[in-house]
Amino acid sequence: MTEQAKTIAVVGASPFAWLLAGLLASDHSRAIVLLSPPPNPYALRPLPSLSVAPVTRPETWSIVSAHAKPALRRLGRIVPNIVERIDVRVLAHSIQASIALGHMRHVAEGFRQPIDPIETSPHGTSMGLRDVSLIDSSAFYQAAPAWLAASNVAVLNSVDGLKIRRDGTARFGTTSIDQVILADDNAIIEWLDADDISQFARIEHWSGVQTASQKAARYRAGIDLDTGTVFSQTGDGVIHAAARNDDGKALLRIADCLALDSAPRVAARTEFARLFSHDGAPMLGPTRRGKIYVVAGLGPLDLILAPLIAGIVCERASGIEAEWAAAHGADLRQPRSEVAEFHPGLVAGEAQ
Repeated sequence: MTEQAKTIAVVGASPFAWLLAGLLASDHSRAIVLLSPPPNPYALRPLPSLSVAPVTRPETWSIVSAHAKPALRRLGRIVPNIVERIDVRVLAHSIQASIALGHMRHVAEGFRQPIDPIETSPHGTSMGLRDVSLIDSSAFYQAAPAWLAASNVAVLNSVDGLKIRRDGTARFGTTSIDQVILADDNAIIEWLDADDISQFARIEHWSGVQTASQKAARYRAGIDLDTGTVFSQTGDGVIHAAARNDDGKALLRIADCLALDSAPRVAARTEFARLFSHDGAPMLGPTRRGKIYVVAGLGPLDLILAPLIAGIVCERASGIEAEWAAAHGADLRQPRSEVAEFHPGLVAGEAQ
């Protein structure tokens, strides 16, 4: 059977899942079925997609540096003007996070990322990253149905009848599926049992908010290293933010990350689950206990890395890209010492 003759089912409702499905079909000529609920234009999407992330590994910085511009050009061909240039603030409170922040600064300098000096304030220690690409994932999501149709992706809005086998193949009614890719957290949580997930990730419960329009801030996006809280601000001033809410303190974490003099009015709120690898690094590939392909833990780099991951799925990656993919395998025992990242779970007490 040729690679083009194989049928791949991408399961997921996120912009990343949709982008991956379309890239596999349009750029790699694969037969793709996307299993996803119909698009909801009113859905709140509080997690930002950026061209940088708070990572410490030079290997990941190298991968992102090499693939960011081509990925942004590819996205621009799907949705013109999908990218804005903004500045991002990375914030640290604890000693551990402050040390990690200093290391990130040195790595960022080495890759010629424009940065602001580290500052200390009552809110903590922070570093500004300049000239960062903020990708409008909502705009992509709105344009995606037409692009997927033009790319010959078969979109099915129900997973009823999907039977996934542990070897990573499946059947959907009478259709044979050669490979299943669980391409977002919800899909992984729905289709893998808790014991399988616990081998490579933990599940956290998060809250996301959207605010009324605010005056544009100096930093249009931010990330708190201690808590993982994130926010971004659109060109029209609306803030999207998200934080862990296992203990009901999501709004406090968001307010601390925003560091605004007066709290903005919350216009919408959503609750969702997220997966985090035990070592803080991305994970992709077949799971250890089974052979179902998963992609998770990309954080704000999800859309930037989608073209690379499409190539990895099609076994077209070579050199450092193939090495990076192998080192981030979901079947490896964690922590994966060669790729482990600083993450909120490392902070003493963890419940920040």
